Amino acid sequence: MGRRVWLLTGASGGLGSALARLVSAAGDEVVAIGRKSVDINDPAQVRRAVAEAVAALGRIDVVVNNAGYAAAGAFEELSDSALREQFEVNFFAAADVLRATLPYLRAARSGHIVQISSLAGQIGAPGMSAYTASKHALEGLSVSLAEELAPFGIRVSIVEPGAINTGFRRSWAERERPRTIADYDDLAARLDRIGRDARRPTEPEEVASAIIALVDLPEPPLRLAVGSDAAAGIRAARTRQLAELETRWLA
Repeated sequence: MGRRVWLLTGASGGLGSALARLVSAAGDEVVAIGRKSVDINDPAQVRRAVAEAVAALGRIDVVVNNAGYAAAGAFEELSDSALREQFEVNFFAAADVLRATLPYLRAARSGHIVQISSLAGQIGAPGMSAYTASKHALEGLSVSLAEELAPFGIRVSIVEPGAINTGFRRSWAERERPRTIADYDDLAARLDRIGRDARRPTEPEEVASAIIALVDLPEPPLRLAVGSDAAAGIRAARTRQLAELETRWLA
């Protein structure tokens, strides 16, 4: 395959930074959209950045929606603004990137959209309702989008990493959040422990390499779990769901 053009959000650190480095090292072009260059919550800025990329490089081949963060905390303690902001970044910003890039991909009748979800896009977890809801929404959009875009030769893949060694969990553990209901004090302490867990997670370069390998596949899957914790968590969740389906359903 020739030199590809990747458009990547959330490229200022963590997985996005690792992916940008590896893609560039492989000889492809990277259009990196980070917090310092484009406000991904401003659709006009996103459209302008995409148009400038196409004008400069001629096309876009791969779109990676990676930008995101986690608003941790008990649902009852989350403000309406905190919940909406979680969706603004994790869901609506990704939707705006898709709206900006799809006209070019459709015109080319090719391309690959990679939606960076999470193990949280397939399971639930106490204290993570806002984050899991936003990732479930992103996956729901992606599943339908894959069907819509298949006739145009555009592929869609959902990447579901487990814990990544990027400081992502530590950042939400350290982020100040309201603690107004004493019943949730134990949950808050548990979230702090999880955020500071020293067990070895998957390295960002490993996830980035998996994404590049995914894009190289002639028939890429709709979903790709990355990391043993992601595979185990999704397998357990689907096993429980299948068991419930077999024993509890209505005609």
